[in-house]
Order: sequence, then C-alpha cells, then structure tokens
Amino acid sequence: MTKEKTLKEKVYSLIFDSIIKGKYPQGTVLSEKALTEKYKVSKSPVREALVELCNEGVLKSLPRYGYEVVQLTKQDIEDILDFRIILEGGALRKSISDIGTEQTDQLEEIDKLCISEKARDDFWTHWEYNKEFHMKLMSFYSNEFSYNILKRAMDTLTRAYAQHYWNKWDNISFPRDTKAHIKIIRCIKKKDLEGAIHFLKEDIEDFGM
Repeated sequence: MTKEKTLKEKVYSLIFDSIIKGKYPQGTVLSEKALTEKYKVSKSPVREALVELCNEGVLKSLPRYGYEVVQLTKQDIEDILDFRIILEGGALRKSISDIGTEQTDQLEEIDKLCISEKARDDFWTHWEYNKEFHMKLMSFYSNEFSYNILKRAMDTLTRAYAQHYWNKWDNISFPRDTKAHIKIIRCIKKKDLEGAIHFLKEDIEDFGM
C-alpha cells in the first residue's frame, strides 16, 4: 500500500515541480509567506520543505530575504554523472550474482517503455523511463541508503537539464535511444560483470552535456 504523503512532502513536491517546469527559474527568490498563501497551508510544512530543498542544494537560504533557486552548471552535471558511474557500478558489482530471471524481466519491461514511440518523441518521457530503469537496477542491491542517494542524484539531474534546456528542447539533440540497456541486461544474464559495467557507464555518459 502506498504511503500517503505528509503535508510537508506535498509542499516539497509542488515547489520542486515548479522549479523543474520553469515556473521558478534559476535566481528566483521564494518567500515563505508567499508560498504559505499560495498553497493555503501553515508556515511549518512550508518551512520544513524549504529547509529540505536547501539541504539538497536546490535552494539557498538568504537570511531575512528568502530562498534563492540555485543555478546548476555543466560541471555540476558532469560531476553527478561521474558519481553515478561509481555508485551504480559498485552496486551492480555487489548484486549481479543475485539478479535472476524475474529481475531481468522487469528491466526488459522498462526498456520496452524507453523505446516506445512516446519516449522517442518526448525527452521528458524518455528521461523518466530511463530513470526508472536505473532505479530498478539499483533496487536489486537492496541498500536503501544507496537507493535514496541515487534518487537524489537523478532528481538533481532532472532539475539541471530543466534549467539549461527548458523551452529549448526543439533545438537540441539528446540521445533518444537506450541501446545500452539491452546490452546491460544481456551481460547480467551471462553474469558478465565487466561487460555490464562497461555498458552501464556508456548509458550514463549518454546523458552528458
């Protein structure tokens, strides 16, 4: 059963989604009072959501002024991608021997979504399915801390891509295929660790800038 979100989590999601969708561009200063009025909630959940967003580097607290939306650079993106290679590769190294047919079937189902017509035509759909593939692969490691760290990295990448390319998607060329996914799966089935890590690295680097 899905756990119902707390009020703070709902406010967090509303603010984060607004940042992703360009409603709060980089450099925008958010005020606790304005958000309280906008979402018609008390100060406490708004403050808690803003503090968490600050802790995650999404916002920067400006004492007695508000909370500024932090700009992410191309270097930030490259650093996160490098971190993902280390984190996901290490997790796969630990878990590959325990990954069976049921798990690879799950990866194959997600990969089908990644190459669907909708995913090929829309970057955000493609990116969401690609995230799902990597989060599912990480889940086989059965380490909640690592899983949450990867989710945070993926969320940060989502925000970074949005900040750099929102309203510009028609003019750029991101990789729309995920050919490395099926290669990763095949290597996992054969218990070819080094091959799986090689194609995992290839897939992650495809989303550089």
